[in-house]
Amino acid sequence: MQIAQQRNLKFFISTLILFVAFLAIFFNAIGKNELFTVLKPLTTILIILFTVFFGIRKNKFYKWVVIALGFCLVGDTLLLKEAYFIWGLLSFLIAHLCFSYSFISLGGFKSYLIPLLLLLVFGIGYYWMLYDGLRALKIPVLIYFIVILFMGWQGISVRIWKNDLSYTLIFIAVLLFITSDSLLAWAKFKAPFRWDGILILATYWISIFSIGLATTMERTKLN
Repeated sequence: MQIAQQRNLKFFISTLILFVAFLAIFFNAIGKNELFTVLKPLTTILIILFTVFFGIRKNKFYKWVVIALGFCLVGDTLLLKEAYFIWGLLSFLIAHLCFSYSFISLGGFKSYLIPLLLLLVFGIGYYWMLYDGLRALKIPVLIYFIVILFMGWQGISVRIWKNDLSYTLIFIAVLLFITSDSLLAWAKFKAPFRWDGILILATYWISIFSIGLATTMERTKLN
């Protein structure tokens, strides 16, 4: 594919992702659940297609990001039904483990202490605030917290390791993913708040699109 054609296709799919995500958020906000049920997974599917079409293949980072996005799609679909919440949680937990491995594939495991300590302080404090509302999900949510904070640690550490646009995208993505899940946890286990659906979905989709975009950049060809 010629460079100009690829650039145009990239722009088209990116615009389509933005449009479908906007519709999903809009229909969710006005209570049109039938349309939201279709548009929510469709947005994630489009992000996966963007990554598959334009990601630099034949390296571990690309492969594990695609696998992780696949589990995100499963999680998105399961979370459409309240009865499947625990299975959706499991799907996203596996996605975070896959994302973590993809970040580690970029130069190995990184053990920077400052981001780890900051994430632990945040995680312990936030879990303590949610604790009473977790009820039977105390242990599953604790395990989920540990895994997503580990993913965040490795994603942030990639950016500390090397100052590059692709790693900056990963850094932004993990912070947004933690933000999205934190907002979701607050709305579910503490109290719903104004614009919670908009903020949760927007931060989530920007996060996974940023990781998908990072697979298209030269610096991620390391492995």
